[in-house]
Amino acid sequence: MVKIAVKLTNCTKEEQRSVIHFLWAGVPEAQIHLSTCAQYGDKVLSRRIVYEWIEMFENGCTSVTDAERSGRPATATTTRNEERTIELIRENRRITVEEVARRLNVSVGSAYSLIHDSLKFSKVCARWVPKELTEEHKRKSLDVCS
Repeated sequence: MVKIAVKLTNCTKEEQRSVIHFLWAGVPEAQIHLSTCAQYGDKVLSRRIVYEWIEMFENGCTSVTDAERSGRPATATTTRNEERTIELIRENRRITVEEVARRLNVSVGSAYSLIHDSLKFSKVCARWVPKELTEEHKRKSLDVCS
């Protein structure tokens, strides 16, 4: 098995693909995957992905970056929509996802994703609250307790 002398701190996909491309020249596929497993631990690319990249290198590909993909770009999760959503929630903590979607002119799924995934809000007692307390909230809580 090939041993890499120093553990690499950045665990990007491109970095792992570069290592795969480097080892591909003279190391068997199974050993390449085992070496990357030892190097990257739980953040390693899957065996299938390693083999796919080896196959691409064998077919003449030299780039380790992802190719452009077709598809519609995400238009609902813009910074403008995030700011507008925060304004809407601050105006009315009981606003529904459907209402946010209607006001932003986006789908309900996009509004839900924007609120829950991007902004990290969750419903508590029919109100939108941040999942993590701000410094001001922590200070007020400490003052109340003492």
